[in-house]
Amino acid sequence: MFYPREAEKDHLYNRIVLLTVACCVLLFLASLAKHSGSIYGAIRWSAVEVNGTVTQLESIPMNENGIIIRYRYADGDQQVHEDEYVDQRYNEHDQYEVGGDVPLLYSRWLPQISSIATELHTYRASFFVMAGGVLLTLVFLGISFMTFGSIYRMKEEDRFY
Repeated sequence: MFYPREAEKDHLYNRIVLLTVACCVLLFLASLAKHSGSIYGAIRWSAVEVNGTVTQLESIPMNENGIIIRYRYADGDQQVHEDEYVDQRYNEHDQYEVGGDVPLLYSRWLPQISSIATELHTYRASFFVMAGGVLLTLVFLGISFMTFGSIYRMKEEDRFY
């Protein structure tokens, strides 16, 4: 026999399960984009321009066009930081020399986070994936809590039948 109230309750439970799975997938995607997305976010909102020095150019074994650019820079407090940028298409861009200058941007809030100034845009997509994943997860969790409230209200009403 079909009970509409039980079917509605089942629908609410299914909604919670599907939203939980969606939250797990979104948080997994956000975690994959966390490193480069946080670099873009930190630098974008508090960028400081500085010239750094290229310390090493290391080739990537399976990519003849790519190279790892290692550089050193001093922040506003004169603390020296070292970082690297993996350029998959180095042969198509500006060429750097060991000991040469490289234009950098670093975060005023987190001086250890930096990027080559002309390559900051490569982190943008990861930032949007990370931020979008976290925001959608929060929306889905809000919907889940509202659904839990609906289930609770239905259980309270069931006591009077």
